[in-house]
Amino acid sequence: MIELKKLNKYYNYGKSTEVHALKDVDLYIGKGEFVSVMGVSGSGKSTLLHIIGCLDSATDGTYILGKYNVSNYGEKTRCDLRNDNIGFVLQDFGLIPEKSVYENISYPLMFNPAVKFSQIKGKVHEVEEKIGISDLSKKKVSELSGGQKQRVAICRAIVNEPAIILADEPTAALDKKTAFDIMSVFEKLNESGKTIIIVTHDKDIAAKCRRVIEITDGRIVSDSKSK
Repeated sequence: MIELKKLNKYYNYGKSTEVHALKDVDLYIGKGEFVSVMGVSGSGKSTLLHIIGCLDSATDGTYILGKYNVSNYGEKTRCDLRNDNIGFVLQDFGLIPEKSVYENISYPLMFNPAVKFSQIKGKVHEVEEKIGISDLSKKKVSELSGGQKQRVAICRAIVNEPAIILADEPTAALDKKTAFDIMSVFEKLNESGKTIIIVTHDKDIAAKCRRVIEITDGRIVSDSKSK
């Protein structure tokens, strides 16, 4: 499903401030895998996630997403691929605090031309029930706990039924118990067939995934099954 070949990413290429963020990365992630990407700050893990998520492009190398060679595409086509295939969960939730849970989850559907307005309510309530937050639908996000906010963010990420979920430090702002509760949600989503990639610096969180990739100084230094 996801294949990277000799992928490099430079920032400020050719300048005195040049940074070589990813170095000859080779990686294959199959459909339905549950993967964590570990590394310290500045290791390149978030850059890797952004490229996989079509938020950024590599400087050189090849990125294949399913049947698409993303390396050949410009920003508009990458955006279309992202909207059709990928859901994002962020560390800071990325929600609109003064809007309701329902409104926050519904926004991606409003920009999906394949979804009719009459279908939005049903789709939102379906994912709210799936993630266990049906009782929060009318509440403002500002009234929620951190764990509840992250569940809302997960609902928003999956409401368009993407095949891939990318999560960037999704438990970093949560206490340990709540973090493990959120990981249980990801585990259930993976069991339902979603391909999930989680960037984290927490070894306990990484161990909840079935495959752990470690990146150091822009290179993959280990890749192992955790369970």
